[in-house]
Amino acid sequence: MKILTVLVCVHSNNKLHDELLIESLKSLEKQTFKNFETVIVLDECWENTEKKILSEITLDYKLYHKEKKQGLSYAKNYGLSKINTDLVCFLDADDLYLENKLEKQLEYLKNNDVDFLGTHALNRELNNEVFFNSCFNSDEYLNHDEIEKIINIENVLTHGSMMIKTECLKNLGGYNDVRGMEDWDLWKRAIKLGYKFGQINDRLYVYTLHTSVAR
Repeated sequence: MKILTVLVCVHSNNKLHDELLIESLKSLEKQTFKNFETVIVLDECWENTEKKILSEITLDYKLYHKEKKQGLSYAKNYGLSKINTDLVCFLDADDLYLENKLEKQLEYLKNNDVDFLGTHALNRELNNEVFFNSCFNSDEYLNHDEIEKIINIENVLTHGSMMIKTECLKNLGGYNDVRGMEDWDLWKRAIKLGYKFGQINDRLYVYTLHTSVAR
């Protein structure tokens, strides 16, 4: 039985976005931990996106169509409604996981009582395979107290890196429609209700710059 789902929400209407999505999904295929499923929400995509996935991706995935784009929070909540595993992770459709991301996070959860677990990140420019460190030092914002002190001032967590207990997300009612800040809003609400956060000091997520649009 699978304990983990990776949720990928994508709005694609051109070849570039399709290519970025396939690269993202292939980073899931390379994970050292294999016992997970992937839920892909096509959020008002053109017909070529599904064809590309069907022809190039061998993951264990479920594909859902959301015909009318309402915003990223709606797409995420729709995807969450399709998930039954204990844990959920997120992968933005233009970003990457490093190969041992899921394995390292699951190992951390075995030994630490947290509900929301992130990792530090690497950045890359579009069409550039050179990765460089994000603006945060990898020894910053690792435990709950550090995150709680700063979270109302600055969003120090990378949403796509998060591994979250699904029950917590559903208890919070999922994401609010706060365009471009739905993740930051979620962290603040979760901490206010007493959920515990942690962050791994490894950089296990790759964020692609200059491709995301608030939606």
